[in-house]
Amino acid sequence: MPAVDKLLLEEALQDSPQTRSLLSVFEEDAGTLTDYTNQLLQAMQRVYGAQNEMCLATQQLSKQLLAYEKQNFALGKGDEEVISTLHYFSKVVDELNVLHTELAKQLADTMVLPIIQFREKDLTEVSTLKDLFGLASNEHDLSMAKYSKLPKKKENEKVKTEVVKEVAAARRKQHLSSLQYYCALNALQYRKRVAMMEPMIGFAHGQPRFCGLQNLTLTCEKRSQDPSLSGSLGTESDGRKQNVEKKKGDFFKTTNVSVYYFYSTF
Repeated sequence: MPAVDKLLLEEALQDSPQTRSLLSVFEEDAGTLTDYTNQLLQAMQRVYGAQNEMCLATQQLSKQLLAYEKQNFALGKGDEEVISTLHYFSKVVDELNVLHTELAKQLADTMVLPIIQFREKDLTEVSTLKDLFGLASNEHDLSMAKYSKLPKKKENEKVKTEVVKEVAAARRKQHLSSLQYYCALNALQYRKRVAMMEPMIGFAHGQPRFCGLQNLTLTCEKRSQDPSLSGSLGTESDGRKQNVEKKKGDFFKTTNVSVYYFYSTF
């Protein structure tokens, strides 16, 4: 079927079968868009919910890391290095938590909110105008049926005049409601393009900002080279220290590459 740009307002008054047929195409399209929008909103809310859960999870992780030193281990000798390192990682996780929180807020404002507004404003408007158009059309059909049943006697001219006025009023009401309905359906064809793109632009815009956590991995590397951390191992042999530092450096290097690769895919 060839693409149709819009419903012609000048055809609303005539209300021909061809116009009604074309109207049904626009109504079907609006119904499909409504169903899709509801499904899209559910998917976006799931993403937002997962991001919110990540905020809570990182917050809990940070607290749990700090709780290590409060544990009464029977064999806790030499845990100072572990406690110090876990304290540091708790700070790193706190910084990640801030980023996750900012991203969650941005997803709510720029991804979820626009699609909700589109559904509540544009799609609801079309649905409401459809109902009003249906009511006006029914009233017009009833008035026309009433007019067609009038007897053709002169003594009924007064009744006929009243029915004619009723038909004219119903016709004006139907025409006005059809104009509003057609305009809303036409506008929906353009608004849906923006409505589908805007939330994903908001989603995509938030990812590079969130990937600012790459700076944290650089901080981790600097931390791995911090003399104070290696100095705490001074009681161990030089070979032991070198081995620990090598493993630690490999860990931070691997963490940096992994985090960078993962978030650079967005």
